[in-house]
Amino acid sequence: MDKKNIIILLLFISMAGLSFSALNLYNTFTSDGIGSERINILLLGSDARTPEHNGYTDSITILSIDKKTKEIFLLSIPRDTMVQIPGRGVGKINSAYAYGDINTTKTAVENFLNVRIDYYILVDFTSFKDMVDTLDGINMYVEPHISAVRPELNGKTGMSRLTGSEALVVLRFRQDSESEGGRMKRHREAIKAITEEILKPSNVLKLPMILNQLRQNVKTDIPPVETTVIEKLITGFDIDNAKIEVVPGNYTNINGENSMIPDMNKTEAILVELGLRN
Repeated sequence: MDKKNIIILLLFISMAGLSFSALNLYNTFTSDGIGSERINILLLGSDARTPEHNGYTDSITILSIDKKTKEIFLLSIPRDTMVQIPGRGVGKINSAYAYGDINTTKTAVENFLNVRIDYYILVDFTSFKDMVDTLDGINMYVEPHISAVRPELNGKTGMSRLTGSEALVVLRFRQDSESEGGRMKRHREAIKAITEEILKPSNVLKLPMILNQLRQNVKTDIPPVETTVIEKLITGFDIDNAKIEVVPGNYTNINGENSMIPDMNKTEAILVELGLRN
């Protein structure tokens, strides 16, 4: 097994909010007794979580695994998408967790897309920041228009060495023409940057610390996994070939807030194309 491919996939999954434990789905759902062809996992990235407040899920993605081909499909739901929130009426989908809990978010997504969600994984954004800082920073390209409006980047532009906090600013940015698509692109660039750092001889020994940081910031309802399952899932997997889509829609101002009204006709076509209901 190629070490670089293993690390790329594991970081890709963890960035989306998926811990090692989720890979146990390969064994759990490849039995003949399960009729569905897919495993659908709701990946949630949350801002600060406290005992008093759950925080908002500003990263919402459905990861769908084809049990036969091992192909991976991703559908990102913009955080400002207006949907029915159970018990509250219409609101932004990222507020479902703050108003309720994981089940509130899961139900909102299922009702919105008419897609079955098998499991969820919730990751606190703190884990990404800590991971980058453990590596003493990563090298990422900072687009000039991002640097110009984000003073937290301290004027860094072009290929730059970023701290965890700075990298998080770049990853969260979506106030441009690319919006959610641009944010996902920068996520993939960050994964490759982290991979390059981990593969440096001086950093390889830091991998256990990084994985521990992820475990401390991940909440999931999926049972633990064994290492052999990871190898079964990622053999032959190419992150660049994963099919990735974003729920489309039109942005508008509602009660003074930027909100997205989803285009359900285009969304339905994407759901069919990705096979999320298989």
